[in-house]
Amino acid sequence: MLNQYFWIVSFTALVLIGFQSCGEQNKPVDAAEHGEYTGIPAIDAITNDIKKDPDNFALRVARCEAYSAEGMFKEAETEARLIWEKDKTNWKSARLLAWAYFDNQKSRPALKILEQALELHPDTIHLLLVHSEICLKVKQYDKSLISAENVLKQSPLNVEGLFMRGLVLKYMGDTLNAIGNFQTAVEQDADHIDAYMQLADVFAAKKEKIAIEYYDNALRVDSTAYEALFGKASFYHQNYTADNGLLEKAKAAYERAILHHPQEADVTFNYALLFMEEKDYEQAAHFFDIATKYDPQFGDAYYFYGEAQEKMGKIDVAIKAYENAVRNNNRFGRAEAALERLKK
Repeated sequence: MLNQYFWIVSFTALVLIGFQSCGEQNKPVDAAEHGEYTGIPAIDAITNDIKKDPDNFALRVARCEAYSAEGMFKEAETEARLIWEKDKTNWKSARLLAWAYFDNQKSRPALKILEQALELHPDTIHLLLVHSEICLKVKQYDKSLISAENVLKQSPLNVEGLFMRGLVLKYMGDTLNAIGNFQTAVEQDADHIDAYMQLADVFAAKKEKIAIEYYDNALRVDSTAYEALFGKASFYHQNYTADNGLLEKAKAAYERAILHHPQEADVTFNYALLFMEEKDYEQAAHFFDIATKYDPQFGDAYYFYGEAQEKMGKIDVAIKAYENAVRNNNRFGRAEAALERLKK
């Protein structure tokens, strides 16, 4: 999925120019608009600068982005709304406010702001792309597709337009045409990691080996990309047999993923499952245990840790693990069943 902040990275650099034409730029800003201190040094430094130069909208955009990065979505929304109120005709401010609303779980106001801005700026590609993405996120696929198509009418080889159209088509079930859009996107931008990942995942679901090529392309762009490392390992895991040589590749791929992302409990859990399938219960238990250390509420990891211990005859350890599973998202009631069996 597109990184929602991609569209506002360039905004900080351009916003000062964009607001120079604002008719209200020279009006005094009320002291209440300066903002409160947060205790976060980076944000408070921007607030100090705003107090000295309250009409500097580049600073306000920077603070809005900083709020969002810290998960302070209400504050980001307030800041974005203030920027937008200063000039409701500026499409950049509309885009910023739309994302602030969406981050704050207000999809309807986000879309309303974008639609208002598109009435004034119907051919603005950045607005159309954001509108397409947010519509996709709220499953308004028809509207999302229309906006993506409008981008491509203006710029037939626009990489993000191709990517968005591919995403929408994928979610609408048109996998073949989705693949075509993703492939054209990477032809235009050989480093488009999101398009490579979409292609990899589509072909992985079909169990086609070309998925590995796309995962490798994603890793060429970012050698530590978690989704690509995990996806590649999972492909080998799901498709290995006793004689096709993929078992060792799966282990190596999991080890590489764990090396770069040891804190990700899911990849360690899946690695443990591989050992479980191979009846190497000691190794399986070891990695299930590690998964629970990184995610103490990982019910499945506790359950399978208990199962591995039970297979090795360590009943007391297994019982404790099953009890942990019951307390932590025990799915399907299987931990209770195991406890009932062992405590008879």
